[in-house]
Amino acid sequence: MANQINQLGMTDLPLAIYCSHHVQTNSLIGAFGTDELHIVNQATAYSASVELLNSIVNRSTTYVSTAQLESADKLRDAALGVVLNIITAHLTTTIESKKKAADYLNAVVAPYRNIKYHERGAETREVAGLIAVLSTDEAQAHVTTLHLTEELEALIVKNTEFEIIMSGKVVEEANRTPQTEIKTEELRKQIDAQYAEIVQTVNAYAIVQPTETLTNFITQMNALITLTKRSAASVSKDTKEKDEPEKPATEGETTTEDANQEA
Repeated sequence: MANQINQLGMTDLPLAIYCSHHVQTNSLIGAFGTDELHIVNQATAYSASVELLNSIVNRSTTYVSTAQLESADKLRDAALGVVLNIITAHLTTTIESKKKAADYLNAVVAPYRNIKYHERGAETREVAGLIAVLSTDEAQAHVTTLHLTEELEALIVKNTEFEIIMSGKVVEEANRTPQTEIKTEELRKQIDAQYAEIVQTVNAYAIVQPTETLTNFITQMNALITLTKRSAASVSKDTKEKDEPEKPATEGETTTEDANQEA
């Protein structure tokens, strides 16, 4: 009988093993050549599907920008705290010009005292509002009196940096959305059909037009199928052992716990 690619039950394969099998199959196809295997058209569609599956299975579950946002938010809160604390500190100053400036600015910033506890997006807008009221001509005179100019500029920078990183997170989410909308179950069905067609074609040519390339490819594929089955069996065994409760000892038997106590 002609050399043939063995069957492999795809339905019960865990997703990671399923994906690994098809990624390696796709690599073998590339190594042996689609022309030699007589699957030029089938291989193109199959390769695209496998690459899509691999991108879904191995997609990142975290956002790169998350840690950056955390850091940027802390720095922004620090800059905000300095501005507000300097104003507060001057409410009790004995220098009349500074006391007047602090009283005016304290009234202006009163609505913004607790904004660092607000949702980050809301805080961004509120910090922008605070910057706006402190940037009026009258407020600027008092800001200068309390030497707050540099601190206000630092707050502007930190709020802007936060906005830029937030925009990056939006881009990350947009790039991830197409993946999250793909139904893995439907994609698996598509890949199963494409794989079956490739196997059928290769097996058919191995009968009617056998070549050394076809024989070697089939040998490699069968080795891969053996490894895939072995991996799936190992995962199934591990899962079963974890799910099975420890059997109670029958009369006359010694449990592990009893043995430890006796020791």
